[in-house]
Formats: sequence, C-alpha cells, structure tokens
Amino acid sequence: MGRNKYQISFSVNDGILEIILTEEFVSSSLEELQNEVADIIEAKGVKNVLVDVRAFNGRANIIETYASVRRPLPKVNTAFVDTPENKDIASFLEDTAQNAGRSLKHFTDIDKARTWLKSK
Repeated sequence: MGRNKYQISFSVNDGILEIILTEEFVSSSLEELQNEVADIIEAKGVKNVLVDVRAFNGRANIIETYASVRRPLPKVNTAFVDTPENKDIASFLEDTAQNAGRSLKHFTDIDKARTWLKSK
C-alpha cells in the first residue's frame, strides 16, 4: 500500500452508484483499484454503476483493460464515462464486456450515461 496515486469518490444518486476516479493511474495498482471498486459496488448493492474516469490521468494498456473487463465482478449495468480523446477504446471495452456477459457502455457525455442507466 502507499504507492497508490489514485483517488476514489462515490455517491448514490437516483439509484445509480457514481464512482469517480481521479489523480493518476499506476499499472501496479490495477488489482487493488479493481478490488476497491468491486467492494464499493457490493457494499452499495446497486445494479447501475457509472464510472467516471475523465479526470483520471493515464490508462491501462490493452492487456490490462481486457483482464479488467473479463474479471468476475458483481453483475451490474456499467456506464463508463471517459474523455473524447479515449473514445477509440470504447468498442473494445463494450465488446469485451459483452463477451464476458457484462453490460457496459462507453460514453463521453455523463448525462447520456445517466439516461442510459435509468433505462435499465
């Protein structure tokens, strides 16, 4: 511990668990970050989760992203909100999640993400 450079904040609004990741992604912290997020989801017991990484510096590489999406987590509908610059990974995330039996959709607009989750 102590090497983490990321920050997690969360709240539940209208039945949607909103998780905001800020600061800096460090590859060596990926498993710990995943565990923290999974613990938050399980503790809140919600089915709709919005993960906002727009203020998160750095990203996992393709292999780490694949492992992350394929990892068994609570079955929830996930809206992943990122900056337009990272939109090129959107279809990879969505396809990988779908192949793993998970519901994940990539957004660059947080209001559209909330609307999608409310429709679930």
